[in-house]
Amino acid sequence: MHAQKTFDENLEIGAKLGDIIQNSESRTQLIENPAEVLATIGVNADVEIFADTADMVHLVVPAEIDAARVAAGDEAYFEELGKAALGNCFYEDLPK
Repeated sequence: MHAQKTFDENLEIGAKLGDIIQNSESRTQLIENPAEVLATIGVNADVEIFADTADMVHLVVPAEIDAARVAAGDEAYFEELGKAALGNCFYEDLPK
């Protein structure tokens, strides 16, 4: 029951965050004052926002790495790390 509640809460927060990011005005507010905007959706965290642009993509280095999976050459794990690091970034129009 606890796991389902946590999953549902995370899904709801993710949907709200998606709405914020898709709206240019609220996205700007998030970048300028993340603590205040995140608090409005129930997230109380000290975070620093790095917004990707057409000229800059931020690479996220995970806090922990499963050394055993890396040593084993686990390709699925490498894919997970890649997606986490790049946040599934995709740009159709790359800068010139």
